[in-house]
Amino acid sequence: MLDVFLLTLNKVGILLIFIAIGYFLRRHHDLPDNAGKVLSLLCTLLFTPCYTINTLYKSFTREVFMEKTLLVCFGLIFTLAAIALAYLLSKPLAKSPMDRKSLIYAFSIPNYGYFGYPVVEGVFGQAILGDMMVFMIPHSIATYSFGYSLFLSDKKVNLKRILLTPMVLSIFIGAGLGLSGIQLPSIVSNALTSAGNCMSPCSMILAGFMLGKFPLKKLLTGWRPYILTVVRLVGIPVIFGIVLFLLKVKGIYLLLPLVVAGLPLGLNLVVYPESLGHEKEAADNAKLCFVSYLLSLIVLPIAFALYNKLAL
Repeated sequence: MLDVFLLTLNKVGILLIFIAIGYFLRRHHDLPDNAGKVLSLLCTLLFTPCYTINTLYKSFTREVFMEKTLLVCFGLIFTLAAIALAYLLSKPLAKSPMDRKSLIYAFSIPNYGYFGYPVVEGVFGQAILGDMMVFMIPHSIATYSFGYSLFLSDKKVNLKRILLTPMVLSIFIGAGLGLSGIQLPSIVSNALTSAGNCMSPCSMILAGFMLGKFPLKKLLTGWRPYILTVVRLVGIPVIFGIVLFLLKVKGIYLLLPLVVAGLPLGLNLVVYPESLGHEKEAADNAKLCFVSYLLSLIVLPIAFALYNKLAL
């Protein structure tokens, strides 16, 4: 248990260092203001798809297909339950209709990709990471459809366009390669690995760069972000833990919902409203994201050590 605690602390600490680097680069104007867009494109168009393809290509094999199919179904149930719970929790905590939409997103969709995947791989290993990526397929689709639609007014979501994004396509490409049994040339496999290794540092620098738009004092002050973060990192995993315990769920089917439910907030909570003109909500959400990353340094090592003892 102590080993998992220390390993999680180390992994989260490294990611927070990269967030700090991105933040101070933005505050000191060492990078141009459009650097965030460049970093975002590198993450979404190259690094994250390569990371996803490489992991699923190695782990999503024919031998485990039936088990993984069940895992996808379980992931769908979890996704729907997370959204339903977010609607319930957000109602008494929201200050306005748009604020409630932000809280629904915050409570239902964590940063499982840029933050969760590298931490889970470092703590639990690539096999568990492969299970997590398969488990998160329904969640990934919900992120780019339901999550985005929360901040729309009279616009319609183009589901076809969403499903054809590199981040969603990479899930099916990686799974297809794994199921086919095709052996990629070593040069291609090594290229995927190298590009995938860039995902975590680049995405965390992007997180810090986005947060660097706001003074540190503004990000740290106010009690509300801390309360909402405790709900995200502690309250929601406890609720899922109680339900799963009563249902006598064990093993990977217990571990993955607890891990995902307790991850910090996804940065699209800032990107989506800002891109659609909701600047006040984007600023409030940036503070909420920052606090969630900060408190995750304390909460996640304890939580992951506990989940490891309970589920594995």
